[in-house]
Amino acid sequence: MKILFALFLLALTVSSAYAQCKFIILVTTGDREDAGTDARVSLSVSTANGKKLVIKSLKPWGQKGHNNFEKGHTDKFEGSGKCLPSKPCRMLLESNGKGNKPGWFVDKVAFTQIEQKNLSQKEKTFNVNRWLARDESPGTLFVVVDDCAK
Repeated sequence: MKILFALFLLALTVSSAYAQCKFIILVTTGDREDAGTDARVSLSVSTANGKKLVIKSLKPWGQKGHNNFEKGHTDKFEGSGKCLPSKPCRMLLESNGKGNKPGWFVDKVAFTQIEQKNLSQKEKTFNVNRWLARDESPGTLFVVVDDCAK
């Protein structure tokens, strides 16, 4: 009986680890002079145990023909993939620093995961409030927001 119960738990763990989810990402660009960008933007979110969702370019996840990352706007990106096993607590947001006016001021990134099978949700907002630009302090094209220790 114990063996059957252990096999049941293992099967449940494996099936939830491979469950499919819909991801909705809202990116808010600051309302500052020259805050918008045309650069390619990538995003990685991870859980406390290191499980990750990596998006090499947000553009394919966005609305076709829409000009993303403009001053004072919030852009919506949607995609699907394997579910994260727990709520994400760490984010890496990167710009490739190319295109017209590549500097970018980011206010925040809101992440939502919706499991397609049972519609359960995991949500996390990452407050950024800084430039991703070589010519603005702190002079980097990436930001890590790590709330895992909180």
